[in-house]
Amino acid sequence: MATKTVRRKATAAKPAQRQKKVTQHKKTAAKPAQRKAATTAKEIPVEIKTHVDNKGGHPHVILEIFKDGQKDMNVSVGLTSAKKKSKNATNYKLEKNPLNDNRTSYMRRQGTVDNKEKYKGLRSGSMTKKDYAKAKEYGNKAKAKYQAKKRQKK
Repeated sequence: MATKTVRRKATAAKPAQRQKKVTQHKKTAAKPAQRKAATTAKEIPVEIKTHVDNKGGHPHVILEIFKDGQKDMNVSVGLTSAKKKSKNATNYKLEKNPLNDNRTSYMRRQGTVDNKEKYKGLRSGSMTKKDYAKAKEYGNKAKAKYQAKKRQKK
């Protein structure tokens, strides 16, 4: 048996390939579990109930419950998906939807003080600290207005 030798054709040397720059990521980057914990730490859990009114009702964030004589009263702010209530009255845009769905959500700029029985269907949600502070501000204004009106009637 004769072995046949095969000569390979000489090839030109390949041009030097560019080396990719390797960037090192910081070791301090938060892991996914840590990121989730950080975002939830910035959020405040809230109670959301449907405020039943003449138009059927819509969701409200319950901010405070207080006693007015014999009645239990809720201080709340309404949630909506509409940017404006009327021509010039804009609603406050929330950073995150408290109902935890993907729609853009807005908060009414005027709080509501009403009897506890007019609120139905408890749901839980969460608001950012900034949004919750704004909601508390609107709720406190509504409560002060309600109490001033009650004093004026006496």
